[in-house]
Amino acid sequence: MAFNQFDANAPTVALTATTTKTVNGIQAATNVAVKGLEMAATFDGATSTNAPTVVDFARCTFATNAPGTNSTATTLQKRDPGRAETLQTIGGNTWTAEPTVVTPQFSRDIASYDGSYHYICPQTSPMIIVGGKGFVIRCTAPANVNCTSSLTAEE
Repeated sequence: MAFNQFDANAPTVALTATTTKTVNGIQAATNVAVKGLEMAATFDGATSTNAPTVVDFARCTFATNAPGTNSTATTLQKRDPGRAETLQTIGGNTWTAEPTVVTPQFSRDIASYDGSYHYICPQTSPMIIVGGKGFVIRCTAPANVNCTSSLTAEE
């Protein structure tokens, strides 16, 4: 690993009630492992009585709909933009057709009304994303709400 850290930020993504939507994701280049370091999701719901949004922080094979296919390609932001290395990982957000195969690593119920969740992986136990595979954040909201999310990783 070259210690090339980056952020994959997803703009505000509109969620439709009870419809699962992948809002953010990254895919490692073939034969290049990526360490997942942080994952975050926030919501801007206006009704405090709404049930929480189920958020899956999940591994993804991208057998279909890799980042940039049926999604908006993301420009990954290097943490050290002065380094000459080019990031090999690709990112996407706001999928219009869900990617496959998605396997939740962990799921959380996050309040739809101004809810926020930020997970920082322990330094000794990062989330390893194997070459050619990926990691996504997908949401199922009980009501229409917006989600903003981010993934921080290192290749």
